[in-house]
Amino acid sequence: MMPVSLLLLTAASIAPLNGSDTNPGKVFPLFSDLPLVHGFRLSAVRSSHSPVEVGNIMAVDDSKTPQWRLAQWGTRFSLESHDMRMLDDGTRVLENDGKRVKVYSGGLEGNGILLEVRGIREYDGRLRQPGEAWPHLLLEQHLTPQPLKALWSLNFSVTFCVEHCKAIPDKPLDPGLHTAHITAFWTIHNINPDSDDHNDMIWFGLPLFDARHSVPPGHQAVDRGQEDATGKFICTIAGDRLYDAPIVIGEWQTLACDMLPLLREALAAAQAQDFLSNTRFEDLAATSFNLGWEVPGPYDCAITVRDLTLYGRER
Repeated sequence: MMPVSLLLLTAASIAPLNGSDTNPGKVFPLFSDLPLVHGFRLSAVRSSHSPVEVGNIMAVDDSKTPQWRLAQWGTRFSLESHDMRMLDDGTRVLENDGKRVKVYSGGLEGNGILLEVRGIREYDGRLRQPGEAWPHLLLEQHLTPQPLKALWSLNFSVTFCVEHCKAIPDKPLDPGLHTAHITAFWTIHNINPDSDDHNDMIWFGLPLFDARHSVPPGHQAVDRGQEDATGKFICTIAGDRLYDAPIVIGEWQTLACDMLPLLREALAAAQAQDFLSNTRFEDLAATSFNLGWEVPGPYDCAITVRDLTLYGRER
């Protein structure tokens, strides 16, 4: 099935990548190893653990340190010490009782990667309680900081298919506590050493899916709710600004936008809540990225992600 192209903010907001517009600055990628040939660094099950990474997994070429980390925060079932299977078509598979990861041919710039969380097993058939950690399954990468002031555009795109998402039957779910959702997140840091906010940061997000909504809503809050939360401001853009149709399970969809104007909005929202109060937009840079499942409810869910890109264009 061909991907469904969804609303891309406005056609004018996305700078062409072929140098044909009136601002022909250099275009450069921000992601590394999209084919995932070097596999992943595997996280511990808590970000407070030491060491916070417990090994390298799923490589077909282990000559270099993996550029991507697979984060399994909050799980009861660590992938550590589990063996990868290689299928006849070259697909790499790693799984246990709580999750499954499949890297298809070409990885994120080819046939994609499947991220599956078996949330009913993670919660052992019960409901998560307030303050209790929840399982994550995230792709993460540190980015070389590019000052936003030096960019004409910052174009992000991803194609995805939510394969399934089913809650435990016959349990009274509380939508304030229980869901399964996916957001593309960036850490946005103040990198100006002369600023009073130097090294402080916010979270910026673009939503892909939320089991509670046909189109995922925006979200502004402080990162709280579990013991290793960052305490930093979160700004997630409303999905009805990014999609012109509901997110349909089993169908391919594409999210694409120029992030720069949205990042300006995020900074304004943060400052309205007294975060980064001494920061100018020119002080900011994107410093890391993650995308994948957060499952604070007993849901079995899977997504395939492919055609992931992030390009900056210099002024």
